[in-house]
Amino acid sequence: MTCGPYDRAQALIDGTVRAQGIELDITVNDDDVSRQSQSARGMFDVAEFFTGTYIADLPRRTLGFTALPIFVKRMFRHSYIYINRRSGIAKPSDLNGRRVGVQTWATSAALWAKGILEEDYGVDLSSITWVAWQPVRLPDWTPPSWLKMEIAPPGSSQYDLLASNAIDAGITTEVWAPGVHPDIDFLFPDHGAEERAYFARTRCFPIMHTLLVRTSILEAHPWVAQSLYDAWEASKQACYRKQEEWARIHTTSLWYRALWEEERRAAGPDIYPWGFAKTRHEVDRMLAYAHRQGLTPRKYEPEEMFWPSMLQT
Repeated sequence: MTCGPYDRAQALIDGTVRAQGIELDITVNDDDVSRQSQSARGMFDVAEFFTGTYIADLPRRTLGFTALPIFVKRMFRHSYIYINRRSGIAKPSDLNGRRVGVQTWATSAALWAKGILEEDYGVDLSSITWVAWQPVRLPDWTPPSWLKMEIAPPGSSQYDLLASNAIDAGITTEVWAPGVHPDIDFLFPDHGAEERAYFARTRCFPIMHTLLVRTSILEAHPWVAQSLYDAWEASKQACYRKQEEWARIHTTSLWYRALWEEERRAAGPDIYPWGFAKTRHEVDRMLAYAHRQGLTPRKYEPEEMFWPSMLQT
C-alpha cells in the first residue's frame, strides 16, 4: 500500500493498527504526483489516488482498481483560487470571459473549485478560456464542445503566468498567498468564512483522494475490502484521540484548541467521515460536477463508485 504521511494514517504506518488477515507493506510517499503515477503503473495493490482521475476513468475502468469509501485526503478549495490584482477581478462572477489557469482539467481540486464557482457564484465555465499546465491524460477522452482550453507554453508555470498577468486567475493546489507575490491575492479574501458557510449549507468537506484496491485482489479475496476499511477507520480514531488528549493542548499553535472545538461543534466528533452512508451526498455532488464538466459522458451514481460490500458501511 502507498499513502501520504498523514496523521490519520499514522497508526497504520507505525503498526499500532493492523489490517486483519493482511500482511501490509506500506510505502509512505508525500509526493502526490509520483504516488499517483506509480500506482497507475501497478506498483501497489492498495493506493491513495486522485478521486477526479478515478471518476474520469469510470466509463473505461482501465485503472484496474476499485474504490473503498476511505477518503484519505479532504480539503476545502476556496482558499486555492487566486487572482492577479491587476486583472480587475473583484468578485467570482468577474471570472466570466477571463483566462483562468488549472493544473489540469481533471484534478480533484479543480473539479470542486469549478463546481462551487458555477453552483454558488454565477460563474459560467463555458465563457472562460482555461489554460491548463498539463493535458488530460485519459484514453479516448473528448473535451465537451463548450470547453475552451489551451495548454500552457512548455516550461511555463501557472504561478509565473498569473504573476505576469498572462492569466487573470488560477486554481491550484499550491500556496500562492498571502505575501508570496505583490500582485497575487485570494479570490476570496475571507476564505475561512466562505468555507464555513459552504460546509454549513452542504455538509460537504471536499473529497480529494480516495483509497483504491486492485480489483483482481478484491475479486479473489472479497473480505480484504472490509479489513482495510476497518484498519483505516481504527487508525483515524487513534488520530482523533491523540488530537483530543494531546494535540488539543500541546500543538505549536496560537488557536489550535479553539479551532478544534469549533470544528467539533460544526461537524460533530467525526470531522473526517468515511463510509458510504455518511458520505453519499458528497460523492454524489462530486459525480455531478464531473458530468457537468465533461469528464464523464453521464452522471454516475455513488453506488457505482465502490466495491459492492462497501455500500453497507
